[in-house]
Amino acid sequence: MDLRVIEGSWEEILQHAGELQGRRLRVMVLPEPSATPQESLREFLGAFVGCIEGSLEPVAENAEAVLDALIAESHRAQGLEV
Repeated sequence: MDLRVIEGSWEEILQHAGELQGRRLRVMVLPEPSATPQESLREFLGAFVGCIEGSLEPVAENAEAVLDALIAESHRAQGLEV
């Protein structure tokens, strides 16, 4: 079984009711988007920018894991399971 993602407002998802009839579904209610413009990466990282000292600075090969951890932490703070 292939995983299929249908995203949109409830009204947009209801348009797929016929093809979803009788299927198992997982409904995840997303937080409302903020009215403020999207923050930059620097604003998102905030206090983390410049907080790394000397030999503790991660090398480039670890940068992706560090950013993944920061993004996951941000999502958990919004109540999302990661």
